[in-house]
Amino acid sequence: MHPLISKNKLYLYLFFLIFLSSIFNFKFLENYQEKFNLKIINISGVSIKEKKNIENELNKLKNTNIFKITETNILENLNKFDFIESIYVKKIIPSSININLSKTSILGKTFINGEEFYIGKNGKFINYNQLSEQYNSPTVFGNFQTTEYLELLEILREHNLDLKKIDKIYFYKNKRWDLLFYNGSTLKLPSKKIEDSIKIYKKMLLNNNLTNTKIIDLRVINQIILTNKNE
Repeated sequence: MHPLISKNKLYLYLFFLIFLSSIFNFKFLENYQEKFNLKIINISGVSIKEKKNIENELNKLKNTNIFKITETNILENLNKFDFIESIYVKKIIPSSININLSKTSILGKTFINGEEFYIGKNGKFINYNQLSEQYNSPTVFGNFQTTEYLELLEILREHNLDLKKIDKIYFYKNKRWDLLFYNGSTLKLPSKKIEDSIKIYKKMLLNNNLTNTKIIDLRVINQIILTNKNE
């Protein structure tokens, strides 16, 4: 007949069994949770320099449970990069995220407090240092809103004006624009009914009436003032 195990010994065995199993369970749970921590962030759609800057910003999300990372978290971290137009995020379980970015088109450049900025199609001023390449676009001077500039470009496009021929653009306090072309001519537009003035300018171009013209002044409605290059 086997000797009976005393109650004290039985309790002691149970205690050690529970203790050891608890350590195992905690370790297993810890390893299991760590498996789903973000370790790899894949970024596409931008240059190597831009990618590096974005990675530095997103690295703060690493070692966070991938299920707790939302698209909002990623957008908040990418908000400082004004050249981004759209973002596509895909989680790859257990520990990776793919981020595909598309950059906005650059439509101009300007200066704000002595710093150079690009003007994006997304309506943002983009610090020159954020981008790795240089863009050939008109230089815009004056205190303007991007929406005002984009509205002007839309009118010019609608009337098939070649934006690549424009060197500089000036914006005045009375909401008026001057366009300076690479051929040395200047088009002065009114503050209102810009589209009507562009139509007049386009007709003059088609009729070759501006061959020796330096300034086309359309600031006054129903009035055209031309200044020749030799004046």
